[in-house]
Amino acid sequence: MLAAAGVLGVMAGMASAYLARWLPAHGQAVETVAGLMLLGGFALMGSAMPMVL
Repeated sequence: MLAAAGVLGVMAGMASAYLARWLPAHGQAVETVAGLMLLGGFALMGSAMPMVL
């Protein structure tokens, strides 16, 4: 379950970072949140590795 949540977090972070260019007024904030979502997703996937393998 943690790995699936991590994958979803990474996908949501990528989508948010891609959509940030259409929000020029709030682009910096959206990119910051997207980066945090990416890092959190990778952390969840990394912590789930021992259970998956």
